[in-house]
Amino acid sequence: MKSTFFSVLRIPRQLRLYFLMIILLSVLCIACGPQKKYAGPYLPDEEISIIKPDDKNFTHVFIRSIDKYELDLSDRESSFAVHPGEHTLIYEAVLDYPYLDKYLFFSQDLTFNAEAGHVYTLHASILPMRNEGFAWITSDKDPDKMIVKKYACCLIPLSTYP
Repeated sequence: MKSTFFSVLRIPRQLRLYFLMIILLSVLCIACGPQKKYAGPYLPDEEISIIKPDDKNFTHVFIRSIDKYELDLSDRESSFAVHPGEHTLIYEAVLDYPYLDKYLFFSQDLTFNAEAGHVYTLHASILPMRNEGFAWITSDKDPDKMIVKKYACCLIPLSTYP
């Protein structure tokens, strides 16, 4: 006769698997949610806004700070929960195209008004032949409409980028 923790408690096998699945799903839901990066009280999901960087090939966008709140390097590719209202993002965009000798880089700030319940995506594009770039923000409610757009000129060529 095997003596294990569960057999001592005489819990049926199906019930043990059910409890294990509930615990694992709870941990996954907590770990995968957007990080609370705002000051103030905790708000339900429908009363906050989410800001996330775009994940395009070759042009990488990193959010460095939101409303002067510096972000850790490990947080730079995540989504961030914020209160509705005006927010200023400081971001950097890097063109990592395999046929260019150097990385093209620009960094600037972008201010926009976030509404509750929206998910905002920060996009960037770099035009290496014109040495220009631009960034824009879209909402999940109307992804074809630009909320705000800002141009960057005189890109900085870098030989390496971390």
